[in-house]
Amino acid sequence: MLKKIILSLCLGLSNIAIAKSVALSFDDGLDPLINLEAQQINNDILNTLKQNNIHAIVYPNISRIGGTEGLNIISKWGKQGHRIGNHGNLHLNLNKNEVNLPNYLQDIQQGHQAFSSLKGFVPRYRFPFLKEGNTIEKREGVRKWLINHNYQSGAVSIDASDWYYNQLFLKYQQENDQNSLDKLKQAYIFHLLDRAKYYDDLALQTLGRSPKHVLLLHVRAINAAWLEDIISSFNKQGWKFIDSDTAYQDPIYKIQPQLLPAGESIVWNIAQIYGVKNLRYPAEDAPYEYSNLKKNGLNITP
Repeated sequence: MLKKIILSLCLGLSNIAIAKSVALSFDDGLDPLINLEAQQINNDILNTLKQNNIHAIVYPNISRIGGTEGLNIISKWGKQGHRIGNHGNLHLNLNKNEVNLPNYLQDIQQGHQAFSSLKGFVPRYRFPFLKEGNTIEKREGVRKWLINHNYQSGAVSIDASDWYYNQLFLKYQQENDQNSLDKLKQAYIFHLLDRAKYYDDLALQTLGRSPKHVLLLHVRAINAAWLEDIISSFNKQGWKFIDSDTAYQDPIYKIQPQLLPAGESIVWNIAQIYGVKNLRYPAEDAPYEYSNLKKNGLNITP
């Protein structure tokens, strides 16, 4: 039944030649009381976006940005024409047994109260860890709350592990290891391009078309340092950057898969519904990246 719904949502689009397009989304934010470079990292990302005439969406998380100073930093996104969504308060994993529905809904509400008054805010919710519930009660309970509060999708189509590469970036930076940083840069950009191609190929395999993609990144030092190179590399591979409002008009973001555990990339969900074999779970994680790092001369051990 869900296959028919997906096909009907995409009807008339499959035979249209559409260039590969992607919107940038950034999760979390940083607390300036914990990370002294928080403001600089945020400014560097925003400056690169401005220089490339790209409008993105940020999904801040209260616990990650801290208090008033962190909120002021996040507010710069809206003031510069970007969108601001809701990523909750405590960055809870809804697929964990110890996370119950009432507490999770309260967490979303707390995020709404913190961010909804900011310029550029749009009622879109990004599930932490892209986990949408390990029971029907939790999955449907959150969906009902979002509908009742006029929230729209904050899903991603292209998932990645930039958070893990950022850990390595900070390590090599602290060690002043420029050689390893150079190798990491190659590995990281390859990783993002590879993930983009993978999820786009999954969409082509199942839907017969390339959707308007949303790429998951984070407000982190690695992206502040290398976002210009990321954008340039995507452009060279034929990708066109679009804003999040345009991306979320794609009908795939209206799909609500009846899967458990729920979550991951929306394209990953569609592929699972279509019975595509050998889908990883979780779809993205650090151990998957060891071979890529090794190919680029970085011997990483678990």
